[in-house]
Amino acid sequence: MKILTILLVCITPVLADDFKTVNGKEYKNVTVSRVEADGIVIKGKSGISKVYFVELPKDVQERFHYGSATPTGKAVTQRIDKAESTTHATPFVSAADRFASFVDKKLDERESILKGKHTPGSAELMVIREFNFHWAFLAGTAIVAAVLFAIVWRRFKQQAMTRTKS
Repeated sequence: MKILTILLVCITPVLADDFKTVNGKEYKNVTVSRVEADGIVIKGKSGISKVYFVELPKDVQERFHYGSATPTGKAVTQRIDKAESTTHATPFVSAADRFASFVDKKLDERESILKGKHTPGSAELMVIREFNFHWAFLAGTAIVAAVLFAIVWRRFKQQAMTRTKS
């Protein structure tokens, strides 16, 4: 078990890279998790970031085949996934990616709701209808109760007036 841990510690820095953008921003000890058409997604201590190819020097762009006639995505991503699978970190990274995409989806949903662009689904419509029904029922009950109270109060006052006159 110790040997496996030592090997993992030794292999991890080999897969890690340092990147410096043309603007001077440095990414140290990061791993490339995905290559996309417009940039690379890197992971490091500070989290997950996307660096666009236009921000990277030409040598890094060429390394990931940016601007070539062949699409970069699938072949390079498969190579990176294969390298990551040797370090047993893939389940965690995969779970982190799934969680990040879930959070991103939920934030987009909430933003669309706030902007009024959200179309509710059938379950949401059913809840809204039920809520509206309960609201209308309570409002109707309150009105009926107020009318009955007014009638009883008026009769009570009339009886009190007749008792004081006699």
